[in-house]
Amino acid sequence: MKKSRWPLIIIVLLGGIWGSSFILIKRGLEVFQPIQVAGLRQFLAGLVLLPWVFQYSMGRNFRKVEISGNPVKLTSGDYYFLFMSGLVGNGIPAFLFSYAGTLIPSGLSGIMNAFTPMFTLLLGVVFFKDRFTGNGLIGVVLGILGAIILLAPGFIFHSGQSINPVGVLMVTAAAMMYGYNINLIKHKLHHLPAMVKTAYPFFFMGSMYFMVLMITGILDHWNASPEKAWVALGYLAVLGVVGSALSMIAFNILIKHTSALVASTNTFIIPVVAVAWGIVENEPITWNMIVGLLFSLAGIYLIINKPTEKA
Repeated sequence: MKKSRWPLIIIVLLGGIWGSSFILIKRGLEVFQPIQVAGLRQFLAGLVLLPWVFQYSMGRNFRKVEISGNPVKLTSGDYYFLFMSGLVGNGIPAFLFSYAGTLIPSGLSGIMNAFTPMFTLLLGVVFFKDRFTGNGLIGVVLGILGAIILLAPGFIFHSGQSINPVGVLMVTAAAMMYGYNINLIKHKLHHLPAMVKTAYPFFFMGSMYFMVLMITGILDHWNASPEKAWVALGYLAVLGVVGSALSMIAFNILIKHTSALVASTNTFIIPVVAVAWGIVENEPITWNMIVGLLFSLAGIYLIINKPTEKA
């Protein structure tokens, strides 16, 4: 395989995997509660990444990571930002997307998730003193127009398209948290190896959600309907292991060998795959969803292709 082709293959795979996460959430919700769907996703992802936590936190390498070939201890500040990255980048959004899955179509969740780059840019400017570029500003405007076209018919004109505002707000909040987390990693965790930034956040959230799963009686589902519970768990295992843990490893490898700009192009694929799954599931796909998606994709293109700023 030519070296120039493997990044494209990974980008397409990641777009397909993450675009399918919304339908996997929907399958899990057929048996489990939203908090349990989020919990199983985080717990299974943390379980898969546990070996890397052991590697950096046990024995003589306790609290040490290799940075530029030199062992360096993780500071209390590192642990704090790793925990916050897990909370705003995984823990809370996982619940928001799960609960929203009971209120709005999975395809709509996928489209709303495509606004993450817009929130990344806006929150970077507000909280981390990043700067707007001309392309970035136009991209944000297009994203806002896309959101208006996407949601206005259901909210204002009562066109027959049923949109639950609570579900939309939940997905929007999750996309905002994803955007904040990207900035958090860029500005506060940039000095840490990719596997540290992947393993610890999932480990922290998986540990917390394990207690939530026990409190909410996750095992009761196997007593009530074991066959359905195992099938739903299979979907969530794919979501947690492949859609969260392994895909984030692949994403970090992609960034390491290409760039964040190249890696972020999977954002174009995610909503398209989510909408395709929605069509398969006979979910309502309306003209304004398609037009709104096109506006948001145009905004994404401008945001992630902003020109290099002069020093």
